[in-house]
Amino acid sequence: MFVEPERRSLVTEVGSAVAGLEEGLGVTAVEEKLDALLGTNFPSFAEYMLGLSDKYADPGVVQAVGEGIAMLEEGLGVTAVNEYLDNATGGTISSIEEVLGVTDVEEAPGLA
Repeated sequence: MFVEPERRSLVTEVGSAVAGLEEGLGVTAVEEKLDALLGTNFPSFAEYMLGLSDKYADPGVVQAVGEGIAMLEEGLGVTAVNEYLDNATGGTISSIEEVLGVTDVEEAPGLA
């Protein structure tokens, strides 16, 4: 059984910023929030997340991916993040690597 990891401040803040895309907040505004939270590791992160919102129309999916990335930044392992995503998205997304289009998220530039 999946036990949701403790939500930390970064996870909550990134999730909230990314949710702004789903609520119609502009990419530039979201980008500024993400830069403040994550630094410059993700220069086009908001634009990428906006693309995900077009692909995954279900509310909360994009926010869950943003939270998953923040969890990686905080040191949570890929397996735990995948379990979180599977649970949070009702099975729509079960692999952070698949949704980000990388084979090894721990080796992807700017991630984990």
